[in-house]
Amino acid sequence: MSQLTEKKEGLKIVREFKAPKTLVFDAFASPEAFSEWWGPSGSQLSVESFDFKPGGKAHYKMEGNGHVMWGLFQYKKIQRADLLEFVNSFADAEGNIITSPFPMDFPLEVLNQITLEENNGVTTLTIQGQPINATTAQEETYFSIMDSMHQGFGGTFDQLETYLEKVQE
Repeated sequence: MSQLTEKKEGLKIVREFKAPKTLVFDAFASPEAFSEWWGPSGSQLSVESFDFKPGGKAHYKMEGNGHVMWGLFQYKKIQRADLLEFVNSFADAEGNIITSPFPMDFPLEVLNQITLEENNGVTTLTIQGQPINATTAQEETYFSIMDSMHQGFGGTFDQLETYLEKVQE
């Protein structure tokens, strides 16, 4: 890791959901649930493969506004209802890691950690992200678009909230 990563704080978003943490966790744990809410607002997500276990991978396609993007999760740690750690990357249709489809030098891999804590039926989700195996230029790009990432995850977590409300009806 370069000094830049050690000096800068990565992505950190804290969001509360009116749902038990097992339900929030399960939204990440099955391809049917995951495909209903993950991704940019307004995009349609389809899951190509989904192996939810440490060492497993999820490969998915996002379509929206005439664009197609592929993503990949490589699961590192999973502690049911408490912790999910994964490396997120852009991918091609075969599941190979590729550069960002956007005109920027974005890191190929971002390590994300999600923790869940429940209090009186309200679950606090905390996601923290940090580029790994990145060049200094890629790290600088990552940190320069922090506001955009907060906005993107905000839309994604709005969709998660809608999904959780639906499954609790």
